[in-house]
Amino acid sequence: MSRKVAVLGASGYTGAELVRLIATHPILEIGALTGERKAGMTMGEVFPHLAPLPLPRLERIEDLSFEGIELVFCALPHATSQAVIAGLPAHLRIVDLSADFRLRDPAEYLKWYGQPHAAPELQAQAVYGLTEFYRNDIEAARLVAGTGCNAAAGQYGIRPLLEAGVIDPDRIVIDLKAGVSGAGRALRENLLHAELSEGTHPYAAGGAHRHLGEFDQEFSRVMGRPVRVQFTPHLLPMNRGILATIYVEGDPQAVHRALAQ
Repeated sequence: MSRKVAVLGASGYTGAELVRLIATHPILEIGALTGERKAGMTMGEVFPHLAPLPLPRLERIEDLSFEGIELVFCALPHATSQAVIAGLPAHLRIVDLSADFRLRDPAEYLKWYGQPHAAPELQAQAVYGLTEFYRNDIEAARLVAGTGCNAAAGQYGIRPLLEAGVIDPDRIVIDLKAGVSGAGRALRENLLHAELSEGTHPYAAGGAHRHLGEFDQEFSRVMGRPVRVQFTPHLLPMNRGILATIYVEGDPQAVHRALAQ
């Protein structure tokens, strides 16, 4: 039996990848797609590689009917998602791909994103979406907060080692490289080909990157005390992909055994 889903923000990079993945799912069926600036267009007109798929046209969120829809994927920018999700029908289950519900503490959201959360009651209900560690909670949740891309790459390598107690939690360094599409589809001067090509660019260095909030939250939760990592992301002149090189201090054999489990 198929389950109908909607993708809000399908005209962005995250939305397009969601559509591609959902189209191959054995149970999920795309019932509605939104794209505010691309409303009325087909997905094939926006992303030619999706043209062969039988997809509904893009429409505005305010024009969308949720009749028959059971699950909504929200691929909107942060600060936009929280207001939209707060207005969605109560019967819907939601997976949010923005940063709006990743941080459990409203004060931490204010610290990292510079504005108060507009839906703190929903923020308290959201389950962090790292499926390998929160699978049971996700299964029962109405609202799942998709993990940040950089935060996920770092946690997969580090979290098992913290849980096994085989590394020093105060001696963690994450050197991460990421492709340009992670910054979204909006035009920005520093992401133009002539600006970015043939170089590697560190950004949000010195503890300024917002995904540090996720590292702090999750690693501190594992250890039961504050944990702060050193994290420097770099932008590479490629479309997509992430490579995290992680430096830790501990017994190498114990580290290898923990990762092999």
